[in-house]
Amino acid sequence: MNKKIAKADINQWLAQLLKDYAVYAPTRVANYVAYRQIASPDDIVWDCLVTREPPKGVFFPQTETLFQYVRTASDLQLRPLDTVEGERILWGVRPCDVQALLVQDAVFNTPDVRDVYYANKRDKTTIIGIGCNRPLSTCFCTSVGGGPFKKEGVDVFLTDLGDAYLAEALTQKGKKLLQASWFHPASDKDLEAARAIEETALKHLPPPMNMEAIKQRLDAMINNPFWDEVQATCLGCGVCTFLCPVCHCFDIVDEGTSSCGQRVRNWDTCQYCIYTLEASGHNPRPSGKERTRQRLMHKFDYYLVNQGVIGCVGCGRCVQLCPVNLDIRQILVQLGAA
Repeated sequence: MNKKIAKADINQWLAQLLKDYAVYAPTRVANYVAYRQIASPDDIVWDCLVTREPPKGVFFPQTETLFQYVRTASDLQLRPLDTVEGERILWGVRPCDVQALLVQDAVFNTPDVRDVYYANKRDKTTIIGIGCNRPLSTCFCTSVGGGPFKKEGVDVFLTDLGDAYLAEALTQKGKKLLQASWFHPASDKDLEAARAIEETALKHLPPPMNMEAIKQRLDAMINNPFWDEVQATCLGCGVCTFLCPVCHCFDIVDEGTSSCGQRVRNWDTCQYCIYTLEASGHNPRPSGKERTRQRLMHKFDYYLVNQGVIGCVGCGRCVQLCPVNLDIRQILVQLGAA
């Protein structure tokens, strides 16, 4: 179902959505843009293509209390905190970040493993995605199975036509949203304009790399000196993993006393030296070499074997934000992708 809404009407639609949903959208946080719950359509930052923080925190918060406990003289009471009250909307998500959520689904929400904290938020959330008319120079989504107008995983997909948005409902949730009075049927001219915009966007992206060649090289490179060279400038700060929309390492800590407290889940990273430190004192990844290798192997080899997908969506955040300018695209080229 394709409809169209004038940009002059978009804030009225958002104001209506805010009455019925908790809306999460790109908004300014200090001096950067991230997904947060908004109170007004005016809170949205419209011209940000890649937010500094990905939307994974809407489903997998950086810090999350899982349950609280109280011990009495005769009992131990647990208070679970997995309930999500009310329906939510994730607004303005780019295709690469939606693709990342699908990868996270394969970790947290499968027929065999259902993380209720993550899954309950996913069940309660309607996703409104938007295409990327002009990808950034750091984007490489087409190399990892994505695209600037890939629609998989969204309920409503928006295409910026200039003075209006083409709105495509892809699920029943999406069709419900497009019943609002501000939407009108899209014309053949609108659909043709959307196709032209997508073709132009694809021309701004680099030629896709050969990911199968990368996997084959990685399979034979466990002890290759290449990893010494790659990790030489890495600071081990972990920014590439914390701001990656796919990475999901976490740690569990219990905070409190023997009588009361809480269990908390915090983001963690395989780039930290103590992440794999075992109670015996043994650390299977004692240096930056092993940790850098793990990051690349996990994303471009292990994920393919275990999940059938690549653990990178080509958003380019790690390229933009690495303090020593380590560029994962250059590493992939060195691995033989070109």
